[in-house]
Amino acid sequence: MKNCLLITFILLIIQGCSGNMPRNWTPVQQNDKVVWANDGSEVAVVVLGFEEKRSGLLSKTRSQRHFKHRIQTQKIKGSEEPRLITEWRDYKNGQIFYMKQAGYFIVESLLENGKRRFDKIVLNGNEILIVETPDNKHQPCKKGTLPKQVYQTVIPSPDGQQLAHIYSPECGKVTVEFLHANNLNLFDNQTIDIDEPMSAKWYSDGYVILTSKSHKKAWKFTPLIPPPTSTTPQRCISPMTTSSDVSLEGKKVFFEGKKLGVKKVDRQKQFGCPKGISNRIKR
Repeated sequence: MKNCLLITFILLIIQGCSGNMPRNWTPVQQNDKVVWANDGSEVAVVVLGFEEKRSGLLSKTRSQRHFKHRIQTQKIKGSEEPRLITEWRDYKNGQIFYMKQAGYFIVESLLENGKRRFDKIVLNGNEILIVETPDNKHQPCKKGTLPKQVYQTVIPSPDGQQLAHIYSPECGKVTVEFLHANNLNLFDNQTIDIDEPMSAKWYSDGYVILTSKSHKKAWKFTPLIPPPTSTTPQRCISPMTTSSDVSLEGKKVFFEGKKLGVKKVDRQKQFGCPKGISNRIKR
């Protein structure tokens, strides 16, 4: 009997060393994304949670499941504890904008099969759905064709008073819907034909510019002043609005392990097209 137990124990050790021993699911939490509030007073941090399992003791292959995320705000300096905005929310997170002065966040969640959703979350944690996008099988342009469509998104205006919902209603077209941020009421929409992907950005003067992937074409969408007009392509197409990982003063926030770090960046990486910098694409 003792010999049988000894042999079983040795086999278990050998199996574990060979990397085939099954592992348990382990809960993991990690900082995933950080952006400045649009007034630069603090930052919003998204914490990602999930369960992880390694396929064997010596294996580098890992499986992950049950993704969720939560949002908190905190100061860069000082001993003040982070303020929890939401409890755990289902799914991985995508883009986040922190419009502190207007009192809300815009949060993208990554659902199954390429489907995504955008929610408005106010500072007390209450949220409302803005839009849910189609999954991979129901995109406007068929797979394998030139993607004459935009990446569907929702971007708040620099002052946070309006939202731009940008999407392709069908292949070869793009629509910009303008909504009031306080009640999500639609008050204008404008559509153009496109022949390549485009990226969007708000400007402080109250309009959105869509720039083609090739940087050869650009269109200006101004709320309540249709139709969209052709304009000079700009090179400063990022950040898209006043809340991003770069503050209006040009300070980039990032993770240094579990802590936050800040460094100064070039002026052309700040929101807008800073004065003194050429904005036109060089040919």
